[in-house]
Amino acid sequence: MSTLVIVESPSKAKKIQAYLGAGYTVRASLGHIRDLPASKADIPARYAAEPWARLGIHVQDSFRPLYVISRGKAKVVRELRELARGANRVLLATDPDREGEAIAWHLMVALGLKGSVERMTFHEITREAIQAAARATRPLDYALVGAQEARRTLDRLVGYGVSPTLWTAVGPKLSAGRVQSAALAALAAREHARMAFVPADYWRVTARVGAGRPFTAVVLSVNGQRLATPKDFDAGTGQLAADALLMTPEQADRLVAFLRARDATVTGVERAPYTSRPPAPFTTSTLQQEASKALKFSPKHSMDVAQRLYENGFITYMRTDSPALSDEALQAAREAATALFSEGSVPARPRTYAARGANAQEAHEAIRPAGRSFRAPDDTPLTGDERALYDLIYRRTVASQMTDLTGTRTVMHLKVGAVALGATGRVVHDPGFTRLYQDASEGDGDETQALPDAEVGAVLPVRDAAAEERKTPAPGRFTEASLVRALERAGVGRPSTYASILSTLDARGYTRVVRRQLTVTWVGLLVSAYLAGSFADLVDAGFTASMEADLDRIAGGALTREAYLTRFWSEGLAGTIGRAGRAAPVLTVPRVPGATVTVQDGTPLLRLHGRSAPLPADLVPDDLTPDVAEQVLNGERKAAQRASGGKRARSGGARTSRARSSRKAARPK
Repeated sequence: MSTLVIVESPSKAKKIQAYLGAGYTVRASLGHIRDLPASKADIPARYAAEPWARLGIHVQDSFRPLYVISRGKAKVVRELRELARGANRVLLATDPDREGEAIAWHLMVALGLKGSVERMTFHEITREAIQAAARATRPLDYALVGAQEARRTLDRLVGYGVSPTLWTAVGPKLSAGRVQSAALAALAAREHARMAFVPADYWRVTARVGAGRPFTAVVLSVNGQRLATPKDFDAGTGQLAADALLMTPEQADRLVAFLRARDATVTGVERAPYTSRPPAPFTTSTLQQEASKALKFSPKHSMDVAQRLYENGFITYMRTDSPALSDEALQAAREAATALFSEGSVPARPRTYAARGANAQEAHEAIRPAGRSFRAPDDTPLTGDERALYDLIYRRTVASQMTDLTGTRTVMHLKVGAVALGATGRVVHDPGFTRLYQDASEGDGDETQALPDAEVGAVLPVRDAAAEERKTPAPGRFTEASLVRALERAGVGRPSTYASILSTLDARGYTRVVRRQLTVTWVGLLVSAYLAGSFADLVDAGFTASMEADLDRIAGGALTREAYLTRFWSEGLAGTIGRAGRAAPVLTVPRVPGATVTVQDGTPLLRLHGRSAPLPADLVPDDLTPDVAEQVLNGERKAAQRASGGKRARSGGARTSRARSSRKAARPK
């Protein structure tokens, strides 16, 4: 008896073939084999005259999709079809998610498989897992296929419906997408907040206090009046908006001299124990976030490296929003921790974790080292980025089962005459899980200095004092990591889409990464402004999250694909597209009175007092000041290139590394 097993990638096929042995033939489909037509040339002759064929979806016929063999896949399909004819049994072993389920469905249709189709699913590529999966197959899940098809249909309808309005209003070679537009709106809102922000100057005065090892105390008030901090200023005017003392440079200097000449008296001490629990094992989004911070990986690079680790049997499946570990993995993590440290390094009972993000699904395990026992990084042949990412996953997984960090947090209140100061310190008693793993930080954390064991009434010498003039900080830009975190919390997108959302925004010329921060280009701001004015729902994170929730309902069988698409398209977006204006958007520039930015032939244009000039593509919107505006208008700063670029995106939405799936036969409802 011969069994054909079809997986997605050749590297996976080779490894699984070795685990299954004789009697099995393992081949790769190379991702999706069918999709909606990408161009007019892909449309079969019998449909060429149909008015809906270019869209690839017959809206009036229950949103029936037109599927064609993907470019370059005809040979693969012929070879798989021939192998299937000669096999007694065919196992469809594509990835264990909606995309994988859809690929399995397309294989069934394209290969002409009859009877009960068997799905072979696994979350790690080890001998035990693969052999167990081959024994425990299941039927195809048509609800999952329907949810994936609904998602693909949505992306095509949005892309083909909305993008042409952008070409008229903003410029060619641009696109709108179901998820990317909401992500762009979040980035644009942050850039607008920065453009409108007016900084203010304030003084921060500190003192070095104590004999032996001095600590830093911050001046909080003078004569009972609190010193101004950034939260006391109006972001739009830069004016003090609270009852606080805004010192002049002379007052700051006198305060420093006053502190240096006197001792400090302790007026209050508050000590409290604190505990820090280990973070949960990685999900797709948290892996991307931490790899960005700790390893400086882009989300796309993180997923590419994780894909290789998964296919070569080092980690479990890397597309998941569940932080849960199986009983087997819990035991493996605890054994690894005790081997590294001691029996006391793990709590009495295993720790369990649940997903917190909106619309999270718990179908898969967390991303963890593969197998019943975890290989330490030094015991693997991995090198370079693969070694670095595996090490991060290994340490995070094992640390998730270790004991808490415990310590004492101390807040000390001091006075120097009429000047009140405060100091915060922490002392760690048991480092717990931090012996193995600590999250990388994107900014300054709490004070970690040690404070002396002083009581109320103690007099401590002031060793030195200093005044620092600071500016109130503008709203921070997103990093790739923080945008992924924000999208996950809002329920926008899915684990498989975060990296592709960022890649699409970059490819369309909507964003740039500058010093590891995501900046929106002028084209991105103009596109977002147009979409907000004409397609408000597309840029609303809440609406986009509700779409994800409805797709989950389709996957669970609680909602039909046709009913959902009818509500979204026929009763919603189709009419909105018909009413959408085609006028170019116009942006104001808060820091340059009278200036506006619009677009002409795809190039952002600065206009001021009857003059106009194209904006340089590399000019960050927040950097447009009156002086810079004059340079642009005088031709001293020229546009290095057209701001809108890249190939015309016709399908919209975020692309994944796999070709989009599609199908043609009887559709699950």
